[in-house]
Amino acid sequence: MTDNLSESDNLSESDNLSESDNQSEKDNQSESVTAPKELPCAPEDQKAVEPSRVAVKTGIATRYWLELMPYPAGSARSLWLFVNDDWRHLDDPDQGTQVSVQDAFCRCSERLEVLVWYSEDTIEGLVVKANQLKK
Repeated sequence: MTDNLSESDNLSESDNLSESDNQSEKDNQSESVTAPKELPCAPEDQKAVEPSRVAVKTGIATRYWLELMPYPAGSARSLWLFVNDDWRHLDDPDQGTQVSVQDAFCRCSERLEVLVWYSEDTIEGLVVKANQLKK
């Protein structure tokens, strides 16, 4: 009889353990579900991303100047393009960009032109393209 009681006690204890294990598994499952949460302390202006306020303009370059060595010393070497009546710069231009721009001005100026995207005096991008006006 004593053995039976201890067995039944052991069974009830193991049942209780399995029930508590099941509950903790359910809790872990509910915690592992991911969903976006609002951060309560985040200011409203940081919750949405706004487009940049800096205007990007375009224009056709009419002259160029390529720094072979950075000037002043210690600054970035730059490619300068004269666009919309002012000089704009592209710092550390790669070799392909340098060659393409030089070809557009020196070798194929009657067929190619350099279209520039810039913000203030910094060139954001450029394209060497076929000149539509000159044939």
